Amino acid sequence: MISTKINPLSIRRTQIINLINEGYSINKISKILHVNKSTIYYHYKKIKGKLKKEVTIRRDDSLIGEFIGLFAGDGCFYKTKNYCYRIYLFFNIKESEYVKNLINILFNLFNKKPYIFKRENRLIILYTSKEIYNLIKEYLIWDKHKRKTHTVSLINKKYSKKFKISFLRGCVDSDGYISSKKINFATSSLRLAKNIKNFLSDLDINFYYSIYKEKRPNRVYMHHIDIRVSERSRFFNIIHPRNLKI
Repeated sequence: MISTKINPLSIRRTQIINLINEGYSINKISKILHVNKSTIYYHYKKIKGKLKKEVTIRRDDSLIGEFIGLFAGDGCFYKTKNYCYRIYLFFNIKESEYVKNLINILFNLFNKKPYIFKRENRLIILYTSKEIYNLIKEYLIWDKHKRKTHTVSLINKKYSKKFKISFLRGCVDSDGYISSKKINFATSSLRLAKNIKNFLSDLDINFYYSIYKEKRPNRVYMHHIDIRVSERSRFFNIIHPRNLKI
């Protein structure tokens, strides 16, 4: 008869490995799991030995633009006290097929695959890299005293046509919506909405802009940019969105 007894050591080992992959320090893991640091270090050495490959950024406007668009919509980063730079992209669990394909795009850009894990109904992509952290700061800015999603925008400088196209692709794939009847960008950042509108205009793609004014207190307005039905084919031919919900 096969035993179905759960091995607590195996569970603890999995917890340690997951936290290491998520970028937590040995001290932090020890506090969270109440495990001896020498035990954590054993796994830490094994994992870090496998992950020696460093990020090298490919300076390609199409790849960078798409990543920056994705991060502007559904990303965040922070630097820990131990100078560990964590970059996250968040997706709904229903977008698993899109995320699977996105890994190849990110590998082409960074020459390294990210760590992917599930948390509740979300799929989370994680990189631990100072280089990527600095790359984001080259392109995006937001008010540090407010939520990033409310004020994020591109830094004011000249962008190539390739960057504009791929940035719009990243924006619509993250914070947008595409169905058989509708193409919509939605953001709570007025500045990001302006970036999107300017890029669409530069590409001669017609759109309709509206603001949804929240009646509930302490809620920000939502900015909606809808692509007209007559422009649907043109939008697809130029932007080539990947995260389709048709």
